[in-house]
Amino acid sequence: MGKFKRIPVKDINAMRKILDDLPDKNLGKTREEAAELLNANILKAIEKGYTVRELVDIMAQGNVVIPAPVIRAKVLPAKAAPRKREPKPRPEQTKPAALPPKERKPEQDTPAYYTPDKPDSEL
Repeated sequence: MGKFKRIPVKDINAMRKILDDLPDKNLGKTREEAAELLNANILKAIEKGYTVRELVDIMAQGNVVIPAPVIRAKVLPAKAAPRKREPKPRPEQTKPAALPPKERKPEQDTPAYYTPDKPDSEL
């Protein structure tokens, strides 16, 4: 096997200084983070009568592009989940429920799996 190459301490210290002096590349924020940072300002603008769509256009002119769905999701107060309206019953759906079957008398000698369509009194 070959020898392991040793790195001089002065090179390690020089690299430490170079790495510490690197500029921050993470200067921007995500759309969600930007919406949360502008939360109070967006709410004030909405109270002034601006719509979310208008605010999206105004912010886009200032190089802050946040789509309307992101603003609605991150900034606007969570509304109660919209209730789905109950469909109006159709005439064919308003049929009365089937009457409960008449109970059999225990003295009958019919098997348990047999259920007649019509009671014997109607035959």
